[in-house]
Amino acid sequence: LGENYELKEGMCLPRCVMYTHYLDFCKKNKLNPAGPATFGKIIRQKFPKLTTRRLGTRGQSKYHYYGIQVSESSPYFHSGYSKQGLTRFSTMKPKNEGEIATKSKFSLGGSKTRTLLPEFPNAQKLDLPKGVSLQKVETFIMMYRTHCQRILDTVISANFDGVQSFVCHFWQGMPIHMKSVLQCSVLVDVIAICDSILYKVLIDVLIPSSIQDLPDSLREEIREFAVNLLEWLNESLTDVPSTVHAAKVKVARTFGNALTRQVSFVHLAQTARSVLLSYDSVSRMMDDLRKIDWKGIMSQITFITGNMEFPEKIKTYIQEFENLLTKQAPLEAYTEWLDSTVDRCILKPCKENGAKFDEKSAKFLGLWSLFTTKLLEDLTLRSAPSFGKEARTFST
Repeated sequence: LGENYELKEGMCLPRCVMYTHYLDFCKKNKLNPAGPATFGKIIRQKFPKLTTRRLGTRGQSKYHYYGIQVSESSPYFHSGYSKQGLTRFSTMKPKNEGEIATKSKFSLGGSKTRTLLPEFPNAQKLDLPKGVSLQKVETFIMMYRTHCQRILDTVISANFDGVQSFVCHFWQGMPIHMKSVLQCSVLVDVIAICDSILYKVLIDVLIPSSIQDLPDSLREEIREFAVNLLEWLNESLTDVPSTVHAAKVKVARTFGNALTRQVSFVHLAQTARSVLLSYDSVSRMMDDLRKIDWKGIMSQITFITGNMEFPEKIKTYIQEFENLLTKQAPLEAYTEWLDSTVDRCILKPCKENGAKFDEKSAKFLGLWSLFTTKLLEDLTLRSAPSFGKEARTFST
């Protein structure tokens, strides 16, 4: 526990994830694991200050340990909580059809249990400049948490337009005696952190963690919300310090881009699923893949990049991809395969050779993009019947 985790205010980990790490550790070290309850007691003994909260979307909430995170030196640090499941769509079974309500207005959850935000920064632990009232900062953070919770509740009910009134009311109705505290640079940073926390939960609420269908109307509403949020903020933040305006817009823009990308991914995945479930489509894809000039593609990649190892690795990945096609595997199997590829090409080298994660991942994405470009180029030149299907699959 001491080697893999560390106490960190405002951070959380699902209990089931920590137990999965523990099982993996026991397996590697040939130890007999204790049960979840016993493991929980061990965690409490090691980290007595931890609290437990139940978080997540309605009907899908899980217990989390609060005040703890994976250490950067841990082998689990860059793997999105575990060695498997590097994408938020991995190791998840598809939900049954109809789990998302398709009424005139959608309900993004079916339980009466309220989805609560994680803890916000504690004013008592902030290094405030002289002259800044701690009491005012505490009051503002309390007000802001209530404001963010209202936004979350409104989004859960799929009343996206209702968010505009809350944003406008909070910022344009700010009490005069509270406006002075907004000049504090520390509080500006806190606002950005709080927004990041809110937006992380909003993405978890809006985008299903399993690759399931999103109704077209809901998908469009989510996309419009990502665009409108920036407009609403710009309209509402006219009377606040420029630092607050800039910080909030920057985080909101990042959120909008992330939300749009994930909605697009789900839409692509839905299309790819139907292709991968069709025997005729998969057969045509396999026939076209076997006709590709792999030697020519590998030579081009080697010539352009000077990388002698990547083309050899590509041969392995293509063989694995063809095996999935042969088995007519479901879409989730392909996300697991991609996770495994990322693990082998990025995470393990970072752990074994001390390579920087950002540099290694950027290099891999560049090579992968070059490979897929050359692959689709070859399919285009040969007018392959399955070109569109291949493009959807590799784009996903």
